[in-house]
Amino acid sequence: MQTNTSPLMDVKEVATYLHLSPATVYAKKCRGEFPKGSTVKLFGKLLFKREKIEQLVEDSTEPSFGHS
Repeated sequence: MQTNTSPLMDVKEVATYLHLSPATVYAKKCRGEFPKGSTVKLFGKLLFKREKIEQLVEDSTEPSFGHS
């Protein structure tokens, strides 16, 4: 299996990565729930910057038990 390391992700890739439906990704985008500068519209297609999506997950990760 090949891992996609493109700097941009489409809606389906983001949905899979975040365990959401594509419709939920669009809804969250419309509500402004993604970090500023995380989306790009290229040739009419909504794309997300992989770096920003990965950072969103990292920032949302709860600390492990036993760590302050």
